[in-house]
Amino acid sequence: MIRFLFILLFLGFSFGLYAETNVTEECNQEWICLIQTKDEDGIELSIRNHNPNPKITNSVLLNATLINFKTDLVFPYFVVVKGPAPVYITKFLLEDKTKNAFHSFSFRVRPGDWDSIHDDSVSYLLPFSPEIRAKVVQGYNGSVTHFGNFAYSIDFGIPVGTPVHAARKGYVMATEARYSEGGFRRDLLSKANFIIIQHEDGTLGNYAHLMKNGVVVKLGDMVEAGQLIGYSGNTGYTQGPHLHFEVHKPNRQLEVTTIPTVFKTQYSDRDTLNEYYMYWHPRVGINTKTDILEEDIQICKLTTKREKTQCGETSFQLGENFLVSLEFVRPGNQRIEVDISIDGKGFEPMKLDWVAQRNLAFEGRYLSIANNPKFIGRWKVRVRVNGEEKKILFFDVKA
Repeated sequence: MIRFLFILLFLGFSFGLYAETNVTEECNQEWICLIQTKDEDGIELSIRNHNPNPKITNSVLLNATLINFKTDLVFPYFVVVKGPAPVYITKFLLEDKTKNAFHSFSFRVRPGDWDSIHDDSVSYLLPFSPEIRAKVVQGYNGSVTHFGNFAYSIDFGIPVGTPVHAARKGYVMATEARYSEGGFRRDLLSKANFIIIQHEDGTLGNYAHLMKNGVVVKLGDMVEAGQLIGYSGNTGYTQGPHLHFEVHKPNRQLEVTTIPTVFKTQYSDRDTLNEYYMYWHPRVGINTKTDILEEDIQICKLTTKREKTQCGETSFQLGENFLVSLEFVRPGNQRIEVDISIDGKGFEPMKLDWVAQRNLAFEGRYLSIANNPKFIGRWKVRVRVNGEEKKILFFDVKA
């Protein structure tokens, strides 16, 4: 889930008559500056972007409380501020110059243009390097967090520290990199690290749950599609390490409205991503028709709590736990058979046999190596899928 980026700015004061023109400017962090020009007739109000980049756009919702002022504006008043030039709002005229007056302005700001129209001809790059293959662990209309305004969001299951690359060209609009904690708790909803990039059509790309200090671009940078921008993490409201990606724009309530997008993948130049499917950048040498690649059948080491720590292991000790892990390119009801034996031992091979579940990101079976010297030796794991032998793995067990 992304961080809500609206900001409240309240300015209120009372005054009497002005003998001469007085110009003040109040800025709210990196977002919006309020310019007030006061004279004996009243207050002229303008708004500008704090960021001087000519491509930066913010949507602003303005409210005002006025005593002894008159205006033709109806509040709330909506305005889109583009680039560094101030946008004139209005002049609030004093009704009775013999009396004191009061005004208070409140603002809500969200990056982007609520009037923007997404360029549907754009095909996005996958937001990670060409060497990475990643599974969509939560897709569009996902049951965990991808519903309502966030329905068209995608979560890629990648480890902490995985390079994140820009999916589309644009300007860095906002970043956050100070947080370190992640978990499935409501108090962490606003504590995800992120990068928001504004596209040429006024929409925004959001890359969220980055690692602490995992942002390598700065505000106002122009980035190209495919450029390294940061590193994935597990910060904010999350059930585990992943990269959250979405394209959105604000609506008139300053809420995020996500937009469906297509990507360049191994299958197509305009691919709609599906939950539990694995994706990678188009490249030769990988069979796109197979349900599982040989490299995605692995032996993984487990903690005592049966948490996966690392895969590709070839050496274990008595008493340790391991996982036979299979990550399918696309989900299905494949039948999986695993035979486990020890070379030179007369034991009957252990047989595992099950049918893959369509709603799982990966398939696997946990096993414990008994703390018994007779299990020392070279172990052999034979894996078949739908009756076809896919891979034979070996690892050594030592005392």
